[in-house]
Amino acid sequence: MNKRIMVLCLVFLGVLLSTPAWPWDPTELPPGFTVETPGSPVELDNKPLFVLKVRFKTMSPEQRAQIVSERLKKLAQDPTFRPDTITVRDWELSSDIMVGDQVILAIWAFEAKVEGKTDNELAQEYAERMRQAIAAYQQEHSLTNLLVSIIKTILALLVLVALIILVNRGMRRLNRTILASERIRGVKVGGVEFFTAYRLKIVWVNALKIARFLIILIFVYAYFHLGLSFFPWTQRYALQLFNSVFGAVRAMGEAIWDQTPALVFLAVLFLITRYVLKTLRYFFDQVGAGKVTVAGLDAEVAPMTYKLLRLLIIAFVAVVAYPYVPGSQSPAFKGISIFLGVLFSLGSTSAVANLIAGVNLTYQRSFLVGDMIKIGEAVGMVVERKLYFTRIKTFKHHIVTIPNGTILTSHVTNLSQAIRQGDSLILHTSVTIGYNAPWKTVHALLIEAAKTTSHILQSPPPFVLQTALNDFYVTYELNAYTEAPEKMPRIYGELHQNIQNKFNEAGVEIMSPHYTQLRDGNQTAIPADYLPPDYETPAIRITLENKEKKSSK
Repeated sequence: MNKRIMVLCLVFLGVLLSTPAWPWDPTELPPGFTVETPGSPVELDNKPLFVLKVRFKTMSPEQRAQIVSERLKKLAQDPTFRPDTITVRDWELSSDIMVGDQVILAIWAFEAKVEGKTDNELAQEYAERMRQAIAAYQQEHSLTNLLVSIIKTILALLVLVALIILVNRGMRRLNRTILASERIRGVKVGGVEFFTAYRLKIVWVNALKIARFLIILIFVYAYFHLGLSFFPWTQRYALQLFNSVFGAVRAMGEAIWDQTPALVFLAVLFLITRYVLKTLRYFFDQVGAGKVTVAGLDAEVAPMTYKLLRLLIIAFVAVVAYPYVPGSQSPAFKGISIFLGVLFSLGSTSAVANLIAGVNLTYQRSFLVGDMIKIGEAVGMVVERKLYFTRIKTFKHHIVTIPNGTILTSHVTNLSQAIRQGDSLILHTSVTIGYNAPWKTVHALLIEAAKTTSHILQSPPPFVLQTALNDFYVTYELNAYTEAPEKMPRIYGELHQNIQNKFNEAGVEIMSPHYTQLRDGNQTAIPADYLPPDYETPAIRITLENKEKKSSK
């Protein structure tokens, strides 16, 4: 019995010895293990040391790298830790990087094969990187290094202040030199000075201000970058600041370089358009001033003609330049263009109508700036005239803004156009006088009142029209010439005062409003100051009827 048991044990032991310990090749990935690229870096103080790429069944490369990074940071933060205590211990299937009995990272044979090395070679390489990184970390975070970093930061601040002072002084000296320079002269085209010397100097001074701001901004950026890089806790922020600024500058530079042909075309188009508009403006200014005469183009409409041509040229240039604008083909740019087009279509109906009306009014020459006009109930002087609206200043100094579309559909009375053409404006007013007053006397009194009124012309002389023969009085209309329509309220006020004075002095009653038919016993309507001293109110007259005539009837 014992022999059988011994034989069975020997057979079982032989089977175990003949079976390999692992069912796969140690240098090949076991089932459930995969390689991920680019992998996850193991870091210490945000500085990558090496990359782990193999995913275990229950642990990703990110998790493995995070665990190893935390172990290294804990060791580095221990001031008593010595980096040379990190060792490598070899096993049958792996090489472990250890500190004492603690495993930091196990390097498997199949994992080392991914890097093209043996597990011992890869473990030794990673262990050396760990020692160097921990040593550098401890040195950077030492008290001595902190003091040195503080001193460097202070020195950098002093250098920054000195540089800013030098830049400010240098720029002020350049500004004074430019303002006092006699070499900078105005830009003249023909006999017209487009830019004065002082204006050009101001342009240079403003350009220097912008340059000074940019230089100081660069110095401040350099100071913050250096200051953050001096301290190990803020070095990553210095790197981020550097990458963000220079990344943006590089992206802008690449974009500008890619768009250089389009930008050159836009610059040339802008310069050509600018000088064409300047030439047109100079030409139409000369036409408006009467120095240049063009058949069919009056000096009055020259400014508006220039504005219309400028609008058309700018619209044409915008259409030509649109495809060359950087980003014009992007969906965002197209969406904004469509949105603006919809807004313009919905809200521009009245604007376009007023624009067209303004053009029509310009070439109709219904009125000019400075004319006295009447539009509806508004009467005043035109103080501003645009393509979309017109502003007039009333006699009460009210500014009234009227859309040009409203003006085009209204009756416009121009009180100044006849005067501008060498004629005069006729002012008129009416009075009602009773039939008992001779019409020749009334005519003479009205004309005399007009002649004694300020701003009424003596030639042509005033004249009177009898416009109506009413039931109880006659309507007389006084017409007088003037060349001062802007003073109409004062002229009318003084004219009415003179009419009252002249009629009262002559003893002629003004029957407006008319009085009752029974005048017996009523005092005359003339003021008492104009009545004779012996004037008495007439008594009521009673006429007795003849009895003989009555009886004969």
